[in-house]
Amino acid sequence: MSGFAKRYSFRSGKVHDESCKFYNGAPLAIAACCILICLGIGLIIGFETDRGGGQVRPWQQVRLPESLLPIHYDVELRVDVTAFTVVGQVNVTLRCATPTRYVILHSAELDIVDGDAAPGIRGEGDVVTTLRVTSWFLYTENQYLVLELDSELTKGAVYTVSLNFRGTLRDGLVGFYRSSYVNKDGQTRYLATTHMQPMGARLAFPCFDEPAFKATFTVTLVHRAGYTALANMPLENNVTRNDGWIADRFQRSVRMSTYLLAFVVSDFTSVSTVSSSGLQTRLWARPQYISAGMGDYALDVADKIVAYYEEYFDVPFPLPKMDHISIPDFAMGAMENWGLITYTENLLLYDTRSPSASKKRDTARAVAHELAHQWFGNLVTMEWWDGTWLNEGFASYVEYLGYGYVEPDLNVMEQFAYSRTQGVMKDDSLTSSHPIFQPVIHPNETRAIFDSITYSKGASILRMLGNFLGESTFRKGLKAYLERNAYSNAVQDELWEELTLAARADGQTDLDVKTVMDTWTLQMGYPVVSLTRDYGRGTAQATQQYFLLDPTASTSAPSDFGYRWHIPLTFITRGNSFDQPEQVWMRPDQDTSSVNLQGAGSDDWVLANIHRVGYYRVNYDQTNWQLLIDHLNSDLYEDIPPDNRGTLVDDAFNLGRAGQLDLSTALDLTRYLVRERHFIPWSMAKAAMDYVVTVFGSVRDIYDNWQAHMVQLIGPFYNEVGWTPQQSDYNTEAGQVLAISTACTYGQTGCVNNATALFRQWMDTNNNSHIPETFKSTIYCTAIRYGGSREWDFAWQRYLEAEPSEQSLLLSAMACSRDTVILSRYLERSTDAALVRRQSAPDVISYVGGSDVGKSLAWNFLVDNWDFYVENYDETQFTMASIVLSVTKQFSTQEDLDNLEQFLTKHPNQGTATRAFSHAVDSTRANLRFRQDNESKIRAWLERLA
Repeated sequence: MSGFAKRYSFRSGKVHDESCKFYNGAPLAIAACCILICLGIGLIIGFETDRGGGQVRPWQQVRLPESLLPIHYDVELRVDVTAFTVVGQVNVTLRCATPTRYVILHSAELDIVDGDAAPGIRGEGDVVTTLRVTSWFLYTENQYLVLELDSELTKGAVYTVSLNFRGTLRDGLVGFYRSSYVNKDGQTRYLATTHMQPMGARLAFPCFDEPAFKATFTVTLVHRAGYTALANMPLENNVTRNDGWIADRFQRSVRMSTYLLAFVVSDFTSVSTVSSSGLQTRLWARPQYISAGMGDYALDVADKIVAYYEEYFDVPFPLPKMDHISIPDFAMGAMENWGLITYTENLLLYDTRSPSASKKRDTARAVAHELAHQWFGNLVTMEWWDGTWLNEGFASYVEYLGYGYVEPDLNVMEQFAYSRTQGVMKDDSLTSSHPIFQPVIHPNETRAIFDSITYSKGASILRMLGNFLGESTFRKGLKAYLERNAYSNAVQDELWEELTLAARADGQTDLDVKTVMDTWTLQMGYPVVSLTRDYGRGTAQATQQYFLLDPTASTSAPSDFGYRWHIPLTFITRGNSFDQPEQVWMRPDQDTSSVNLQGAGSDDWVLANIHRVGYYRVNYDQTNWQLLIDHLNSDLYEDIPPDNRGTLVDDAFNLGRAGQLDLSTALDLTRYLVRERHFIPWSMAKAAMDYVVTVFGSVRDIYDNWQAHMVQLIGPFYNEVGWTPQQSDYNTEAGQVLAISTACTYGQTGCVNNATALFRQWMDTNNNSHIPETFKSTIYCTAIRYGGSREWDFAWQRYLEAEPSEQSLLLSAMACSRDTVILSRYLERSTDAALVRRQSAPDVISYVGGSDVGKSLAWNFLVDNWDFYVENYDETQFTMASIVLSVTKQFSTQEDLDNLEQFLTKHPNQGTATRAFSHAVDSTRANLRFRQDNESKIRAWLERLA
């Protein structure tokens, strides 16, 4: 009976359909008999839930049962990187927590081998009972492999399950998949690589693929000669088998989650170093990139940052080696696999022959982020995916400390408000946002949580937490948390507990971290703090209010805190030190808080949220706004730090968008930029001010006047920095790049002429060595925007021949064309993997959709090719959401809103883009409302300038 059932039903997970389908059209008596047989089989094996409402079988639960706990995996994979096949075997040692007759593991897109190599189980140690797998099946709905046993497993006993399977090196970008590149001899070379997060390990081998099911792993990779195998741990031994294949067996791993596993089989080469503590660090890439020295900078950075983190956390790095490898086809920027971090080539490799301080910064930040995860995420892992924010938010914060350590001249924390906080505050000010801690009920919801709220809001509130605790207290709590939960899993309350104990040990006896942080993690959004001064008494009243960009919007999402927060309000008055601001606590149960302004006179400005460490906006009474504007327009404007100068513009613009501040105040504030020379306030101001182009880019008279206003503001900065590369430090270089980019973007005649001339010289000579690396993005985009088919076709040919970093620049620049025919052709080509790598196709539609010319083209292309994008990118974090958000960013008309709503009606299931579409609808409504309310105001203000 079990053999019949196994053959006809268990692999498909459809016992009734598969067993009976060949009786279709048979005589009634035979058909009836068959049905009875099938029903009997279903009862005997206990396959499905009783359709009348009976017991739910364990494999019908979307989460793994906790009856069995993995202890160790012994995995062998025979990998053929040219035939794209994998033949594997896994022995899983597990402990029985509660008696059960079923062994349930995750398995997806794998063929489980039957016959003599069928699944088996044996007892270990004192367990001598003979066990037999009576039947097995794949329950594809939950990606389970289910083994039924002839008797129950004994509580506390240890068993080993043996499975043989076959798989394919997929052509996607998740699980165990293939990548390729063309070497210097023009040959296509293939490699096998992995991306397991969040649920990709089950695509590589059957396993308990949830983060709490930690175990140790021994991995053996069998491959042909001429290839090198890498895994999380160092190589233990190397054996050439009788058939000539090479078996690389790696050391037993530390206890870890399946999503942190990594394997690579390639012909890459490496550079390496050994730290003073004996840690070997290697960087792997295509042989020609290693020989060109393109791995040297990242290797040096990685070695230094590991040493820094060991000192910062006061917890040693737990592995004997650390590999970093660049992958030609990779969906994410990087992935923190324990001991074997994978990156996109453009992010990890740095070519010293084309120096760029911004490229060095990006590489250092990426390495610092992934290395931070080796402690926070790998050593201590979230219990379930609803804790992802803590892993990613923490790494997104600590990366600044790491790369600031290796590049001390950058003053990196000054960049935090711009690069992390500013953007996510816009996302978090819509009713379609979500709490940073969000329940994940179904595993399929996991991919949607890798968004800006998880990363950037997480980083921002952890920075705020570290600031009000104090660095020494913060580090003391982190050390205790890491040591207590090492090689295990934890939830956020366990971190709050350790930080509270550290705070109380350091004298902050009235601080309960959980009470404060729950208001920031368990409800979405953030407050705006309004300071209303009493100029006679030198005091102010502070109130808090939930900030929404659309003042007509209201949220239906409940909050246990009523959308009120514990706020560490920092402030200074004119003449006081920004290094030692005053702080007062605002509580959710207080309507107003009294603030002593430390003797500020009626002519002195007050500034709150120093260095924008707090995750909130600040509004002032009109008099204080004017005092700040007057100061910024004076020669003393640099008394206010760069990040706070940028924050003032950003807060004012967004308060104006929300109807909480007269828009003319925000616009008046921008006029000070004519004297600004620092890239941080300029970057923050430009990001806020670009909203005018987003909403009014197609309104000719407003855009023309706004363009003239921007050219007038950037002109002195642009003329001062010129076109001779300034590479003395990142801040100087970034300022020059911003000035040139802004001038060219807004059509400053000299900038456009110079950029197009440099590009034309490249076309004439087929050599771009005269174009500085730092200016390439601006020059390429400007020349293509003001050019035609000849410029675009030239860029396309160079793209096909270029190295990854150059390809990345050209990919973005080609979307700058204003020719709709060219852009449509570009979109079509982007879906051909032979022309544009699979990982880059989403970038193309995002770039095209980012302009007023391309938004409709990109939207229509997305609608027409929706199935293509879902099929190829719905499994990867970020991707679908980023496509939708980029393509709809410019939406600001009733037609745009109608298009969105019509699409959602026709496509009720948007997969991992569901939340992004909600965001797009809310954002479009807010843009439309702003356009209706403020078009005449902006037009009048600009006309007064003319």
